[in-house]
Amino acid sequence: MRGSLREWKAPGLLLSAVGISYIGDFIYLVALNLFIFAKTDSVAAVAGLWIIGPIAGIITGFWSGSMIDRLYKKHIMIVMDVLRGCFVAVIPLLSELWSIYAVLFIISLCSSFFRPASTAYTVQLVPKGNLLRYNSISSILTTGSLVLGPAIAGALIQFSSYHVAIWCNAVSFLLSGVLIFFLPNLHIRSDSTEESSKYIKIIVDDLRMVLHFLKKHRYFLTVYLLFQLIMTLAIALDSQEVVFTQKVIGLTESQFSLLMSITGVGYLSGSLLMSMVAKRMTIPYLIGFGTSLFSAGYVIYSFSTTFLAASIGFIILGFFSSFANTGFQTFFQTSIPSHQMGRIGTTLSLFQSSMLIVTILLAGLLSEVYGVKYLVIGTTLIIALIAALLCALTTISHLKQKGSIPSVGTVKEM
Repeated sequence: MRGSLREWKAPGLLLSAVGISYIGDFIYLVALNLFIFAKTDSVAAVAGLWIIGPIAGIITGFWSGSMIDRLYKKHIMIVMDVLRGCFVAVIPLLSELWSIYAVLFIISLCSSFFRPASTAYTVQLVPKGNLLRYNSISSILTTGSLVLGPAIAGALIQFSSYHVAIWCNAVSFLLSGVLIFFLPNLHIRSDSTEESSKYIKIIVDDLRMVLHFLKKHRYFLTVYLLFQLIMTLAIALDSQEVVFTQKVIGLTESQFSLLMSITGVGYLSGSLLMSMVAKRMTIPYLIGFGTSLFSAGYVIYSFSTTFLAASIGFIILGFFSSFANTGFQTFFQTSIPSHQMGRIGTTLSLFQSSMLIVTILLAGLLSEVYGVKYLVIGTTLIIALIAALLCALTTISHLKQKGSIPSVGTVKEM
């Protein structure tokens, strides 16, 4: 028992840092959207918040991974947390929209470094056999924050101001950085050309390494692309959620807020169950069946005409998305060597960010042309189709690996 507790001491500290940061993020998400809308009275200005992060991801995608893989991940995480905390604290003091967007862009750049560094550090810190359990606990923290963060934000805004809510997020980043400071220094030297004198040559060499890895591991690339396509389409639906629930289903603002809380309860319930059964689950089934049932929740929501039907859809969606996300996160972490994870992860995020910008803008355009109802129904059916394909791919690959069905050719799986 003591050995088990000792084994989880450092991962527990990392989870604490991540959990505090998550709660701050959701406080910030609610407060910032309301803050921008109150300041500008513009829906377009609020929509612009969805585009800043992907743009930052595109700008850093080619070169940030080269730095992340060569430096101590712990140091990167601390510096990015401190920078994010300082810049978030400045936002309430700004009066011009362009200056707020500029600061948000810098914060997004910091997040573009923090996320892949933290993923690589997690793989170095947590034993491979404990990764699925770790990710399921992390999912509980994320989903718990989804319920707790907006509630705290609402209370802070009601009894104080948007400014206080945003400053709470700044404090959460600083607290996260302090906790990470007490974690061990872990570093695996990159196998790339350190002696190269020109940084551009290093980036080119790194890009070749990434392309070689993706070409060699086509199963990983296929699963990654299909899963991210599903999640990108889901985010595009999220950008139309308020309009759809109010104009098509006919929900009030209070019912919409309640619907979000119900979704959070679904997420949390799924995450709790996932943490208890993690050792008995296989990653391919978590990804395949998790995304299929997740997409079923979206389909129910898209055809809903009442609050009850929409609630059922969102409970199913929230419950099974925790299975899908935990499975995919573990699949990603166990498929890539930790000393290459920064470069591969940031290069793939470049594609993901580009796809996200195009999809969100296209969703807005199609919503104007065809109406939000047909956009949502059509998109959920596409998500369900891709999820079925992903489920078939992961299941067949898993059965071939076990020898349950004869293998015709080879399917490369990490």
